[in-house]
Amino acid sequence: MKHLNVLKVITLFSAIIFLQTFSATGAKAYTACTFNSDNQITNDMSSLGNCNADPTHRKVLAYKVGLCTELPYPTNYKKVCEFIYDETTPIELEAIKNTSVNVPGFGTPTLTEGTEYTHTVLLISTTTYVKSLFSFPSNRQGASGTGQWCWTNGGGTTTKDRTADPLKLKSNFTVECGSESEANPQYNYETQNAFGSAIEGEDKPALERDFPNWAEKESYTNRGWSNELMSDEDTKAVFDVSADWSNPSTNSVYWLAGRPINPSVFVDGNTSKIDLQFLVSYGSVVHYSGVSNTGAGEGDWHTDCDTTTPCVGRIRIGGFDVNVGIE
Repeated sequence: MKHLNVLKVITLFSAIIFLQTFSATGAKAYTACTFNSDNQITNDMSSLGNCNADPTHRKVLAYKVGLCTELPYPTNYKKVCEFIYDETTPIELEAIKNTSVNVPGFGTPTLTEGTEYTHTVLLISTTTYVKSLFSFPSNRQGASGTGQWCWTNGGGTTTKDRTADPLKLKSNFTVECGSESEANPQYNYETQNAFGSAIEGEDKPALERDFPNWAEKESYTNRGWSNELMSDEDTKAVFDVSADWSNPSTNSVYWLAGRPINPSVFVDGNTSKIDLQFLVSYGSVVHYSGVSNTGAGEGDWHTDCDTTTPCVGRIRIGGFDVNVGIE
């Protein structure tokens, strides 16, 4: 066994996003927000819409962090992965845009000398967090204020919440708006009780969201993402009632997330350091509306929401990626 003397966890801005967040009725794929030269979001908000944007912060609570020799799933991850963190108390991994930080608490990890690692695994809480601050060319409405700046206000949501038309009440907004000097971003939370099905055209909740052949670039050797909900560290979650959006509640406690390492890392007798890179881009989803009556299936918004001053009602979680480098 090779004992690595230094482990540094880095939080970086990344150009990768592949997870999707979910609307009240099903899985939605989101496109990137558009920005002008002043870094203001310029999407037309005269109707109901949403877009991905980089948050200032993204945070997960990890019970296990590991390097794997193949794509991990609930059935194999304890066999194909070696853990550099494995505790009943989670470690906080916080990504801060354009910032690198050391994360204490990992200790000295042990990996097997002569091993090539192709994937990472995180066993995290199903509740994850995002903090964001955005500006716009003109005023937007938040929970109680109006202004060109909008930010996460510390609210949240869960995919099992079936409340009808929640955004008809501004008290349910997870966004506040005002002036730049008033901005006070707080972490919004989201509890992932179910994923949207990864099967194209299938609009229903799922316990897994796996893409075993996906890679950001065609040149990547290592491919595949896995996302699995688990009731404990050994058991896949199950639905409480049925797999439809009327009641998508599950007994999930953990989210098992597998990600490819590109390029692979090889541990040999000279290895002295691991850089575990928790990468976030387009890690938040901005939900907005310039109309109060949005149409069937989408849920109505507050009557103040109009084309003159659209509402920004929710900022929800987007995606994250993980990569590894060694020296």
